[in-house]
Amino acid sequence: MNKLKRSAIRAILALGILSAGVSVQAQEIYLQGGTQGGGIGAAFGMSNWFGLRADINAFGLPHSFTAGGNTYDAHLRILQGGGYLDVFPFAGSTFRLSGGLLINADRLSGNAIPVNGAFTLNGNRYPALPGAYVSATVKYPSTMPYFGVGFGHKPVGRGFGLVADLGVAYGRPRANLSVSPDLSAAAGSDVQGEEQQIRESMQRYRFYPILQFGASYRF
Repeated sequence: MNKLKRSAIRAILALGILSAGVSVQAQEIYLQGGTQGGGIGAAFGMSNWFGLRADINAFGLPHSFTAGGNTYDAHLRILQGGGYLDVFPFAGSTFRLSGGLLINADRLSGNAIPVNGAFTLNGNRYPALPGAYVSATVKYPSTMPYFGVGFGHKPVGRGFGLVADLGVAYGRPRANLSVSPDLSAAAGSDVQGEEQQIRESMQRYRFYPILQFGASYRF
């Protein structure tokens, strides 16, 4: 079972464990969308001041990127599950502070596009002969801490409501470069140099912004 499947299973289990408390108190389910893609979640309140919730979100889309000396024709896949503690500091408001963990299997992978019949590795150009390839994969850590603010999910009554979250998760993305054997033999240490350039360029994305909006129903 690969790492993507294991992370997805952990995210689904996190949602299932929270949902298992449905009979404990008035519960809530919600749908949302935003920078994490589309998702579904469940929440329950421990009191008027605290609540727990979990959700799972996913989406995928083409997303070309430039790193090192090449442009990559890539695909971005987001798969995240999260568990959160919500704190409602004001008795008459649904405003909340939220903290928790994201369990994710995010992946950005793509193949470099030759320019004028050549790839660029560590600043040097190498011919893109038949069968030659350069591919890169970028992944976030499987778990990342999250902190944010938002509205909604407070256990104040039954019915429909609106929910919103604004926050950030932190994790250093990891990048790996794969090069065809013939090209690797010709480029030598330039392969490692190019991989290091990609890793350094990805560090600017260690803060993952989260903005989600949705609708909920409490019953």
